[in-house]
Amino acid sequence: MDMPALSVIQPEIAVAHPVFVRQRDALLQERKVLLDRTGRHNELCNEVDAGSAADAGCSKAFSVLITAINSHVQASMQYNDHLLAAEAQYERVRIINGMNALAKRLDWSVDKRMRLNNALNSLGADGDDVSIAQVRHAWQDILARGQNKDLMLKASKGDGPGFPGAGTQSFNDCTIFALANAAGLPYGVAAARAAELISQGEWRDAADRANPQNAIEKGGLNGGEVVMLAEAFGQAEVVRSSDFAEILRKGRPVLVNVMPEGGKGGHEVVLTKTFQHGGENWYEMVDSNQGPQQRRYLSGKELNTILQENGVAFRPEPETVPKLLR
Repeated sequence: MDMPALSVIQPEIAVAHPVFVRQRDALLQERKVLLDRTGRHNELCNEVDAGSAADAGCSKAFSVLITAINSHVQASMQYNDHLLAAEAQYERVRIINGMNALAKRLDWSVDKRMRLNNALNSLGADGDDVSIAQVRHAWQDILARGQNKDLMLKASKGDGPGFPGAGTQSFNDCTIFALANAAGLPYGVAAARAAELISQGEWRDAADRANPQNAIEKGGLNGGEVVMLAEAFGQAEVVRSSDFAEILRKGRPVLVNVMPEGGKGGHEVVLTKTFQHGGENWYEMVDSNQGPQQRRYLSGKELNTILQENGVAFRPEPETVPKLLR
């Protein structure tokens, strides 16, 4: 039986969670014992006569050995899962701390910093528990639907801010484009602020900070960066998928992190309208992968299939002009 490889512990995780070091050492020792037992069993039992007393003894020993190996495999998988969760939580905390630190260096008000921290800590998983095949199938249906005239008409009469445009995009990123629209800023100003955010973001590696536009083009903004950029322009609110339609009805765009067509990774899209179709909520979505002028239409079920995180709703701060990051 194949045994899963034991994940290597990153130094920072080892310091923060020494229990993983002890667990891995114990599993490695147990694995060595099991492999030795397997080798001895094979030497003793490979050539015994069927039906003999030795054969009966080997069958009993094999059953005991398999039980021990299965238990070890389960313990190894649990160790890997728990370590992966600890790494994800460590990374989440590292990013949040970095963003809070930058907001303080930028001399944001106490209210803005509190709102930022609350939003960052509220951002979490959303959507249905689905397979990669289901994600790909949902995207196939969404893209095959294209610019369906009936859905376009219903969306035009639906609720939401729409996506009128804020100048020409210099590269495809509808998240920045949506925030520019919502904040009433030219696209170039919003894009410059996003690049400045990345350049000062200590949670990013040196290469991304040195070339922020390339970083945004290559991988876009992560969920926390969307929150911080929205807060830089106005006010950010993290909202659950069950509230998306209501938020759109209030005239606020919703930025969401979805699984892309390949079923792996993350990609930010913007919900701009909600409308009724077939007795359920449907959405108009702008996806920079499809071009800034292209709308896509999807059902609430399809949205929950590709959705990965809560949404980020934007609200301009009343009677204020969004501040530059620096």
